[in-house]
Amino acid sequence: MKLRAFYQLIYLSAFIPNLKGACTTDKILLRWPLTPEVCSDQVLSNPDLRFSNCPHTFVQDLPAPHTPPVSPFSVNLSADSILDLRITTAPSGDYGFSAFVKPATDDDSCILHYKSDDGSFEMKFFSTASGTNASVIGWDSCASSALQVGEWQRIAMAMDASQSKLNLIIEGAPFDDTDVNIFGWKPGSIAPSFKTPGTLRVGGCFDGETFSGLVSCVGFVEDKNIDCSTGCYDSSSWTSFNMYPEKKHYGTFLPTESGNIPIQTPISATFTDSMSFCALQCLKDVLLCVSLAYNSITGVCSFYRDFFFVTLTASPNTTLYVLQPY
Repeated sequence: MKLRAFYQLIYLSAFIPNLKGACTTDKILLRWPLTPEVCSDQVLSNPDLRFSNCPHTFVQDLPAPHTPPVSPFSVNLSADSILDLRITTAPSGDYGFSAFVKPATDDDSCILHYKSDDGSFEMKFFSTASGTNASVIGWDSCASSALQVGEWQRIAMAMDASQSKLNLIIEGAPFDDTDVNIFGWKPGSIAPSFKTPGTLRVGGCFDGETFSGLVSCVGFVEDKNIDCSTGCYDSSSWTSFNMYPEKKHYGTFLPTESGNIPIQTPISATFTDSMSFCALQCLKDVLLCVSLAYNSITGVCSFYRDFFFVTLTASPNTTLYVLQPY
């Protein structure tokens, strides 16, 4: 750590002693482990299909040494391979995003950008060769030192709603859960509320900028601090946290019922040429869809908002599929 940055950290810590590592799991709303399994293609019986259309490359390069070795845990992003993650859960107070990144270049790049569907709320983490910047729409952004090329760093942008502070966090290995770096403070003003539904773009912005490098352990946190570093290295914890999987262009659907469909009214229904097209529409176009029924004879694809159904009714040639958690 540079001497100036070190003294800045000490200065800030002295005035905000209540900021510390957020290691409690009840503050973590969503986690994206960014493993090959998360990026699997739609379905079904062909095991080789699950990686055939995945646009991302995964590498065995982790933010910190891990014993015993784990499966590939970081995704290699470039200008043509961004990640779009759907968010429908709104935090009640503080909020923020965290990630581990290893930049490949010091070009101007956008690493994290959240935008609500109605365009009324945006939150962005931007990097240049001379510094980094975190901003919320309608809010003064805050800036800090540049990211280090070729090194793992933990980054975050988080809103302390009660204090009207936008925190920007950068930490280099070894990660010690010291959550203070720099902040933009507007005493007496009301911090912008997080708006949903929306999309978190990882490795790019909606206005064009992209990012080249490795990314691991993206988290959406209901806290002014960021998620503790040790959680990143435990792949099992990252799998279990998503009770409701994020919506994206790729996902795994498991057939759960044959010849039956839910009695409840579907969100909508359409005609598709194949089960794969039906699954893609559920992921990309139907916001609340997590289950679907596909009739192989008529091509009717019906979308549902629930994962599990108690009451079913007979429907010949129809199979009910459920989007699997990661």
